[in-house]
Amino acid sequence: MKHIALSSELYQIKTSELQVLPVEETSEQSQKADEIVVMLSETGADTLISGAEKVKSSTEDFLPVRLAYASYPVYQAFLIDLIKPIKRKFYKIFPNAYTTTLACILGNNVMRGERNESNAYQWTNKKWQISREEAQKRYHDLYESIQKHGYDKKSPMLIMLNRKFGVKDQILQGHHRIGICKSLRVKEVSISFWAVPKSFEFMKLFIKRKKS
Repeated sequence: MKHIALSSELYQIKTSELQVLPVEETSEQSQKADEIVVMLSETGADTLISGAEKVKSSTEDFLPVRLAYASYPVYQAFLIDLIKPIKRKFYKIFPNAYTTTLACILGNNVMRGERNESNAYQWTNKKWQISREEAQKRYHDLYESIQKHGYDKKSPMLIMLNRKFGVKDQILQGHHRIGICKSLRVKEVSISFWAVPKSFEFMKLFIKRKKS
């Protein structure tokens, strides 16, 4: 039996990018459904599996999309997610990138903290540590690049679907770029996705809600 997992969040995806996706042959009812669902593929052959009619007829610049991917039975996923070294062996990597809004990323509460000039490239893992001078240089170079040339959509933010306890999407890479784009008021960015097996929904009870 095929097990399908869904992202915890909806992502505002550029409509023109959705309209060129092939439509998976599913029921007519699913294609007319209100929720748009894109099935991610590790080969890059992403497909629309729900809401195709809504995508086709839309005149909006962006549409809310749920991401789907092949997973495992939930009890198996729960055991996989318990141990980080094991979980890493089950990462799914999807090569396609999509255009979204910075407001969508910020609104989805997928950040693990903000990065700015004062805490740039300061990691707890010793093997990643660099000097304060080098950290500031990297940050300033990135800031100036985005300020001068705009956000490079060929370098997407990386979101791990269901990373937190197997039930909550989180940013894996891109915190510095997000912080800089926020300060420069960049509206559109690109995102790509990795995923871990989807765990039990009750694990959401262990996720601390950030204060607004």
